[in-house]
Amino acid sequence: MKRLTVFLYSAIFIMSTACYASSTNPASNPAQGDDRGHVSLQLGSNKVEVDHGRPVLKGRNPEQMIQPGQTWRMGSGDPTTLSTQGNLKFGDKTISAGKYVLQAKFISGQDWRLIIESDGGNVVAEVPFTLQKTDKPVETLTMVLEKKDKGGRMVLQWGTLALATDFQPAA
Repeated sequence: MKRLTVFLYSAIFIMSTACYASSTNPASNPAQGDDRGHVSLQLGSNKVEVDHGRPVLKGRNPEQMIQPGQTWRMGSGDPTTLSTQGNLKFGDKTISAGKYVLQAKFISGQDWRLIIESDGGNVVAEVPFTLQKTDKPVETLTMVLEKKDKGGRMVLQWGTLALATDFQPAA
């Protein structure tokens, strides 16, 4: 009987510890806003993927948080990344197949740029983002990859900001 009691207390302790760890780990609790988002788009034989943190506004205004000239990580936690199995062309800039870190740079007014960096931190490309304002704020940062013409479009939405850029498969 004593062994059964010790076993039950041990099991209850382990289960309650696991539940507590799960509730305090931001990666396992989307309500805290640190969960990861993952989107992908198939362009022929090329799979394009973006992995990003999903912060929650919690009453904040992204337009007041990001100042002109400032570079923004486009998410929370680990860096936002773009993985592509084939070469992509953003405007007149071509990036090779591989994995890249993405950031946004607020220049001023309506002028935003997508910064594409190698794993070593070198800027590979800087391309314009198109800024649109939404009527209804998006509480949790959301990224979308969607088909557009023969290529795709990347859209980032947070608060009333919607930043978009187009890309095409490149030879």
